[in-house]
Amino acid sequence: MFACFSQQSSAQSDDSDFVEPAVVNIDKGFPGYAHIVAYADSMLTMHYQLHDVYTEAYDTSQVNLLYSLHFLSDSLKESFDSFYSFRIKRLKQDYGFRISGYYNYSFKPGFADEEDVYYKQRFYLGLDWNLLGNGGFFANQMQAKELESALKVEQFDRSQQVARDNFLYRYNYLIYVFNSEKLRLIADRIQLLQGLEKIYRELFYIRRVGWEEVLKVRGLESRMKAIQRGYNDYNYQLAHQLPAYEELPAEKDSLPFLDVDPARMMALYETHSVDSLKDAVYLANIRTKYKNLEGWTIRPFIRYNFQQGVNDNWRKYGSAGLSAAVPLRFGPSRNRISEAAEVVYEAKEKNKVSQRKLDLFNYFYDHQYKKYQLFEFYFKRAQIEERIRKQRAFLLLKSSAFSPVQLLTDIDQKLAVETELTDLKKEMYLDILKIQSVLNDVPVTSFTKPMEMDEYVKRFAGKRSVYIWSKTFCQTDIQTLIADLDMNEIREVLLSPGKSCPDAKLSAFLKQAKAEGIEVHDLIGNNQLLFDSTEQINKRLQEAVDKGFDGIHLDVEPQALPQWDSLKEEYLARLVDLYSKAHAFADSQHLKLSVSIPVFFSENYLKEIYRNADQVFLMAYGSNRPSTIIRRISEETTIDPQKTVLVVRPGDFVNRLQMEAVIEKVLDSTRVRRVAIHDLKAIHLMANVQSLGDTNVVKEYLASNKPKEKSVYHLQVFSADYKLDPEKVKKELDLDESLIVVHKNGYYKYCIRTFDSLQKGLEVMKKFRKIPRFSGVFLVKTDVGRQSVN
Repeated sequence: MFACFSQQSSAQSDDSDFVEPAVVNIDKGFPGYAHIVAYADSMLTMHYQLHDVYTEAYDTSQVNLLYSLHFLSDSLKESFDSFYSFRIKRLKQDYGFRISGYYNYSFKPGFADEEDVYYKQRFYLGLDWNLLGNGGFFANQMQAKELESALKVEQFDRSQQVARDNFLYRYNYLIYVFNSEKLRLIADRIQLLQGLEKIYRELFYIRRVGWEEVLKVRGLESRMKAIQRGYNDYNYQLAHQLPAYEELPAEKDSLPFLDVDPARMMALYETHSVDSLKDAVYLANIRTKYKNLEGWTIRPFIRYNFQQGVNDNWRKYGSAGLSAAVPLRFGPSRNRISEAAEVVYEAKEKNKVSQRKLDLFNYFYDHQYKKYQLFEFYFKRAQIEERIRKQRAFLLLKSSAFSPVQLLTDIDQKLAVETELTDLKKEMYLDILKIQSVLNDVPVTSFTKPMEMDEYVKRFAGKRSVYIWSKTFCQTDIQTLIADLDMNEIREVLLSPGKSCPDAKLSAFLKQAKAEGIEVHDLIGNNQLLFDSTEQINKRLQEAVDKGFDGIHLDVEPQALPQWDSLKEEYLARLVDLYSKAHAFADSQHLKLSVSIPVFFSENYLKEIYRNADQVFLMAYGSNRPSTIIRRISEETTIDPQKTVLVVRPGDFVNRLQMEAVIEKVLDSTRVRRVAIHDLKAIHLMANVQSLGDTNVVKEYLASNKPKEKSVYHLQVFSADYKLDPEKVKKELDLDESLIVVHKNGYYKYCIRTFDSLQKGLEVMKKFRKIPRFSGVFLVKTDVGRQSVN
């Protein structure tokens, strides 16, 4: 057999002794600036094409496959099983019958005259049936059971040996798999460092950096190449020393981080562990071994006898009988001996069992410790990712804040952290393999579950979609749109490009969105489709296919038609028919079909709508109370929460803070996991209103006050679709100063009182928040000297 190959167990020391080079800010006047920006852009493209080591699209079937690979089999199994099977079959079919015979010849030895001979010779032929005793019917059956028990022990011992051998193969194969992933990351990092080293050399030549900064980059590059050689050598030797690895793929996609459920682990230990199975097999063998009929005999027989007398006459007769013997023992019974043997076995195994249980706890603890490290690196990676996102936005928007060197340095740091994460995942997978070995190779998914790591760093709850109508799309450049979608974590867009927007812009947007991993669906809001023929409907839907959309979204609203109240049933029947036709078309084109509906359709129609749509967007407008929204969407979520998308309208909320809090409460109370914002323009307005008026408030306060502190705090409340009476607010809160109201595009923003003390501001804020309508009020800290909001 072979031993596990040794290799550095963690990548954490790869860069621990190396310091990143200093970030140098260069502007457009720098020689070669355009070349550096182009290189940074290419590295950014590579970065966004990387497969994240904690990807959301995990596949547990890959996990089970990885942990169930069998490199070796029991080559002697068939021979051993056949050997025992023949012996057992022979014993079971031996019923104890024996053909017996006897011959005896009598003569006078001549020692004494009084000796008499009663017969000259006799013999018999008979059939004996040995029921009890050595070789008897019942003894054979018991011996067969003993062999069956011995076979189970033999099979168990061989299976454990094969399991130990396969464990070693799997252990090394896991290292092989994750080394391959690390090699990919290291290759990308070396490529980036080579470009970065060239940039720093150019900076050195024009005296913008010292030579030590160039050496730092070269040192990192050399270190990465050395690590790359080490991993390559390990994988090469492993593949050539163990040919079985060459037939398996070296990379496994979609392997999630796995968490261990300790309760399930211990429950499986009690029922499936090596110890529990071994005890059952070995103790059964001991009990069977001491259940024998040694010394007991019961043998019925039947015979036919021949006898020649002294006068040469022959006698023939039949006979039958029974012989029996019962042992007389004065020592311990077989049961006592069996119990003593069990005690001896259990005493020997007790220490082994305790050690294996301790091993199990140690493996679990080690896995949990690595999980804590995982969070540290994961959040470090998320912070770097956010810096990269900002630099990318600066690049797309051609902002002067863009720093190509900072971007390249951040990407390098991200690759380093991703290598650490890959190594941590490897170590966690090895711990799980050790746990699985103690649990006798049960499926890994029976005691683990994927860790949804993205939930820890997401800005917003739920998977996000957004409506974009034609005016917003046409008036906003593509790079700004992409930056907005990225900032709001939107991965699905319902787009109505309109007829006035150039086709070239739509094509460019679809291409850019696809590169970013964003799905774009054709948003069709024409109520005329309710009355169109199948041919007309298909013609309109075909446009979505021709333009390259990923799906079709129907925002057809019969409730907006003038005769809705009188023709409701007819319109709903037409709507269901439209969805059925659209579903057939989308299915034939392999496109997704989603629809927008209000929250008041009857259940009968809802079931048909859900049957024909991949996603149903529920327009839960008109309320910012979680309980009201949950009640309104209860019928739909009962039908299929996985297909349901909660649609919210920013105008229904005081501010973004309140909107996100309501969304979280609704998602927590239902099984809905998708949210759509109606629409992108409303998100812009909400953000714009929040930033309006701050400078004016500060100026007004400074004109009448001389704050002692460097910062002031003013109390703000933001409202949408609510027009409040300033005098009523002042009376309610006992305010003396004027209320500043900023109004824009239907939104109202109110600023109430300014404080030079945080404590004073908090006291008023708490009082203000008792009014339900103003639950979103908060303090904004403002730098007095700069007169700007921090």
